Amino acid sequence: MIERPAHFPVRLEIPIAWGEQDAFGHLNNVAYLRYFESVRMHFLDRVGILRSHAEQGIGVILASTTCNFLRPVHWPATLAVATTCTQVGNTSFTMAYRITDGTGALVADGTSVQVMFDYNAATKVRVPDAVRMAIAELCAL
Repeated sequence: MIERPAHFPVRLEIPIAWGEQDAFGHLNNVAYLRYFESVRMHFLDRVGILRSHAEQGIGVILASTTCNFLRPVHWPATLAVATTCTQVGNTSFTMAYRITDGTGALVADGTSVQVMFDYNAATKVRVPDAVRMAIAELCAL
């Protein structure tokens, strides 16, 4: 299990699709990572990284991700997928994720590390101050 921060400010409600089930009749493991990706993109938008990437070529590269599958999910279900930032380093930041079912039970959690990247220079760069401030404000760091 990962550290479970109390504050997950970015949240999506996602109804699972019939076709996301696997041969065993539960939500396929790859769907969880897609859900992490979806909520991560909303997070990146809120802290200005998508704008920075579009305007200056400064964005992120996913360095690593983990997922702990805690309970099976069966169709039909709507899941709450939430994320927060737990740490900001010099050139990277760590995010935590949680997925809960309609009863509020935790069905999965995970982490990811994003590295700030200058796509024009093809090199990692320091997390910009504006992004640091936006993350601190959003995530109460």
